[in-house]
Amino acid sequence: MKAKVAVVMCPAWSLETPPLSLGLLAGALKTKGRKVKQFHVNLLSAIHVDQDSQEELWAPTGHFFWTNDHSFEDRILPAYKEYWDTLIEEMAQFDIVTFTTYFSNIVVTDYIAKRLYNKNPKIHIFYGGAYCWNAPKGGLRQSTPEGEPDRYWIKVSCDTEGELIINDLVDCYENKTDYKEVSGIWTWDDYGEPVSTGMREPQKDLTVIPNANWDGVDLPSYAQFHYEGHTHLPLQGSRGCTYKCTFCSETRIFRFRKGLDIKEEVLEQVNKYGVTHFSFVDSLVNGSMPQFKVFVNEMAKEVEKDPRLKDLSFGGYARTHKEMDNDLMKVAAKAGFKWLSIGVESGTPKILEVIEKRQTVEGVEQLWEACWKNGIRMDANWISGYPKENHVDWIISLYFLYKNKHYIPVVAANQFPAGVTPGTALDQYRDVFNITDLGNIFYDWISWDLKNTYINRFLRLKLCHMFLNIYKIYYSGFWTVSDDIKYLKFKDKDSIFNQKEFKEWTPKHNGTFWQQTHNRRQFPHQFAIKDIDYNVPYLEFANIPETGEYDPSVSIEDTIKIETRNEIRVWCWLMHQLNGPYEIEVEFDEDYSERNIDGARMVTKFKWESNFDGTYRLSIDNKLTIDERAKKTVHIQLPIKYKYSHKQAWTDRRQQIIRKFKEDKNPVHPGHIHLSQTKEEQTLISLYDISFHDRFHDIGNLNDRYEDEEYLQKKYGVPNYLDALDIEKYKINLKRTFMTGKH
Repeated sequence: MKAKVAVVMCPAWSLETPPLSLGLLAGALKTKGRKVKQFHVNLLSAIHVDQDSQEELWAPTGHFFWTNDHSFEDRILPAYKEYWDTLIEEMAQFDIVTFTTYFSNIVVTDYIAKRLYNKNPKIHIFYGGAYCWNAPKGGLRQSTPEGEPDRYWIKVSCDTEGELIINDLVDCYENKTDYKEVSGIWTWDDYGEPVSTGMREPQKDLTVIPNANWDGVDLPSYAQFHYEGHTHLPLQGSRGCTYKCTFCSETRIFRFRKGLDIKEEVLEQVNKYGVTHFSFVDSLVNGSMPQFKVFVNEMAKEVEKDPRLKDLSFGGYARTHKEMDNDLMKVAAKAGFKWLSIGVESGTPKILEVIEKRQTVEGVEQLWEACWKNGIRMDANWISGYPKENHVDWIISLYFLYKNKHYIPVVAANQFPAGVTPGTALDQYRDVFNITDLGNIFYDWISWDLKNTYINRFLRLKLCHMFLNIYKIYYSGFWTVSDDIKYLKFKDKDSIFNQKEFKEWTPKHNGTFWQQTHNRRQFPHQFAIKDIDYNVPYLEFANIPETGEYDPSVSIEDTIKIETRNEIRVWCWLMHQLNGPYEIEVEFDEDYSERNIDGARMVTKFKWESNFDGTYRLSIDNKLTIDERAKKTVHIQLPIKYKYSHKQAWTDRRQQIIRKFKEDKNPVHPGHIHLSQTKEEQTLISLYDISFHDRFHDIGNLNDRYEDEEYLQKKYGVPNYLDALDIEKYKINLKRTFMTGKH
């Protein structure tokens, strides 16, 4: 008997395109003549609720509601429980249900899967997707509704091709054989423990993967969630990645399709579904430069001879390459490429080296200019607060954005400021990066010296967004800042910021203000690139402002307090350097409970005024509050007495907690030590209240020299702050072995 199979994508996931995983699984199952139905629960849930709920729950910030157990219970279930029950009724009629999982949708997936199992205990449930290969033990979820492991709760490994594995699993079901005979999965052994069936080698020849099938899918409904108002279909030209950035878990061998095959799939989808807008989901659309060139050249020929393709558009993730020059971008534009998203990450050579990005700032600038000249939007993915990044590195990065503002349409600042993903180099070599685990799944690291905390990184990200907002550069991310700037005035009457054209400009899809005015040059002196003096007005290494010294015995809350001051001070200083004297008033009010850190809130207010003679005045009012939940989930692993760069203190404290609470009945994987609220535990948790209210006032002159070379050399062993650019000193050599492929 042929099995009936349902493939499911739960919220929260992007609504801009249908999930490619469902289309590929459906395509693979249909090649074997199997009955399959796609459940786009992600889309169905979005269009089910009213407009107000849609705006709240499906805005970018709303994704945090779906990943947090507390907010899921309070905000998500009341809106969807009855509707999901109707979907579960339909799913229960299938023999096999397979869920595509991510960290963003695992909470909803677990909820629906367990309800489904209750409805039909005979149903066979498979988990696949990114969660499975990123999470410990392959992301295998532990329990059925009764709390006992069940042999049918298995996951498909994403280290290989799920489209091939799914047919093998269905074969087992139909032939009544054991799933353990299928390699590349995790399942349960006879004792209820997770067990791997062995690794399956990645499929090097991707031609065996059938094209995505969208029969029966409500494709037009996706158009309402895309900013262009068109239905976009996902494409895949390759799998894996040719590079191994230290923050990325994409460590599978790189495989690619032939450019001619991709072209034929595009023409097939155009003819079958009438869609002319496509988005590549590859890690690198140009991972194989020879095949990328074949695709754009052949596609350009098709566009020229077929009038139906006049509206054809493509976009995808790419990287810099010496061949990505003006000539190639001209052909790509003719082929239909409208945008490319580049992992720029940083404008500082040192940080690019720490990331092991294998690209230069010069290469980024070349591609930015080439894309701009040919009408291709080049978005820049950006990370604020990477391990080993200091304030000087950060202002160098902001200055890099400033220098290239004429070519930049969009900066996508990282919404999870360098969160550590399991399996990455950051995770495996934390000592190399001088970071330690804090036990929170998204924001689970700080630097040994406490100079790079989540609070510190979040403030840096907000200031980066504010910088882009002032310069009228599009930015994307989960937080906006337009309402946070209460007052802004530049004192130079001739400043471009005071001109009517600048003030009245509104965002358009054809570029930023700087792009639109670059060639006209109404304000030539304003478009000239200004140099900055890196003699910044603070002591980066100091946590005692009165003496300018660094004292490792200073409390954690005081260290965080000083670092947040420095973030604001250096940002204000940079703005003066680039734009002249100005006044600004800002207020950030951040509830971290919506960022997966329940019980933490920070209100940051600051005012700045600088004058033509270099004098300045700065006032900061910064209040951080931590309740019992935050103490428990975020700060519990901090040592009682912090010692500068003393790793043993952290280790001893961790072991102490493990010993004291080893009888905890709800253990999580190592690094996630959660405590129940006994009296003894409440006393322990109270030691970790790092709440503070900091009121800081600073006056001075920006023309003063804050440090001379002799002083810096004697005290810190570096001649000047520009030493941050010395790559050789900061180079890290990680002893790693990854699979590589020829491309």
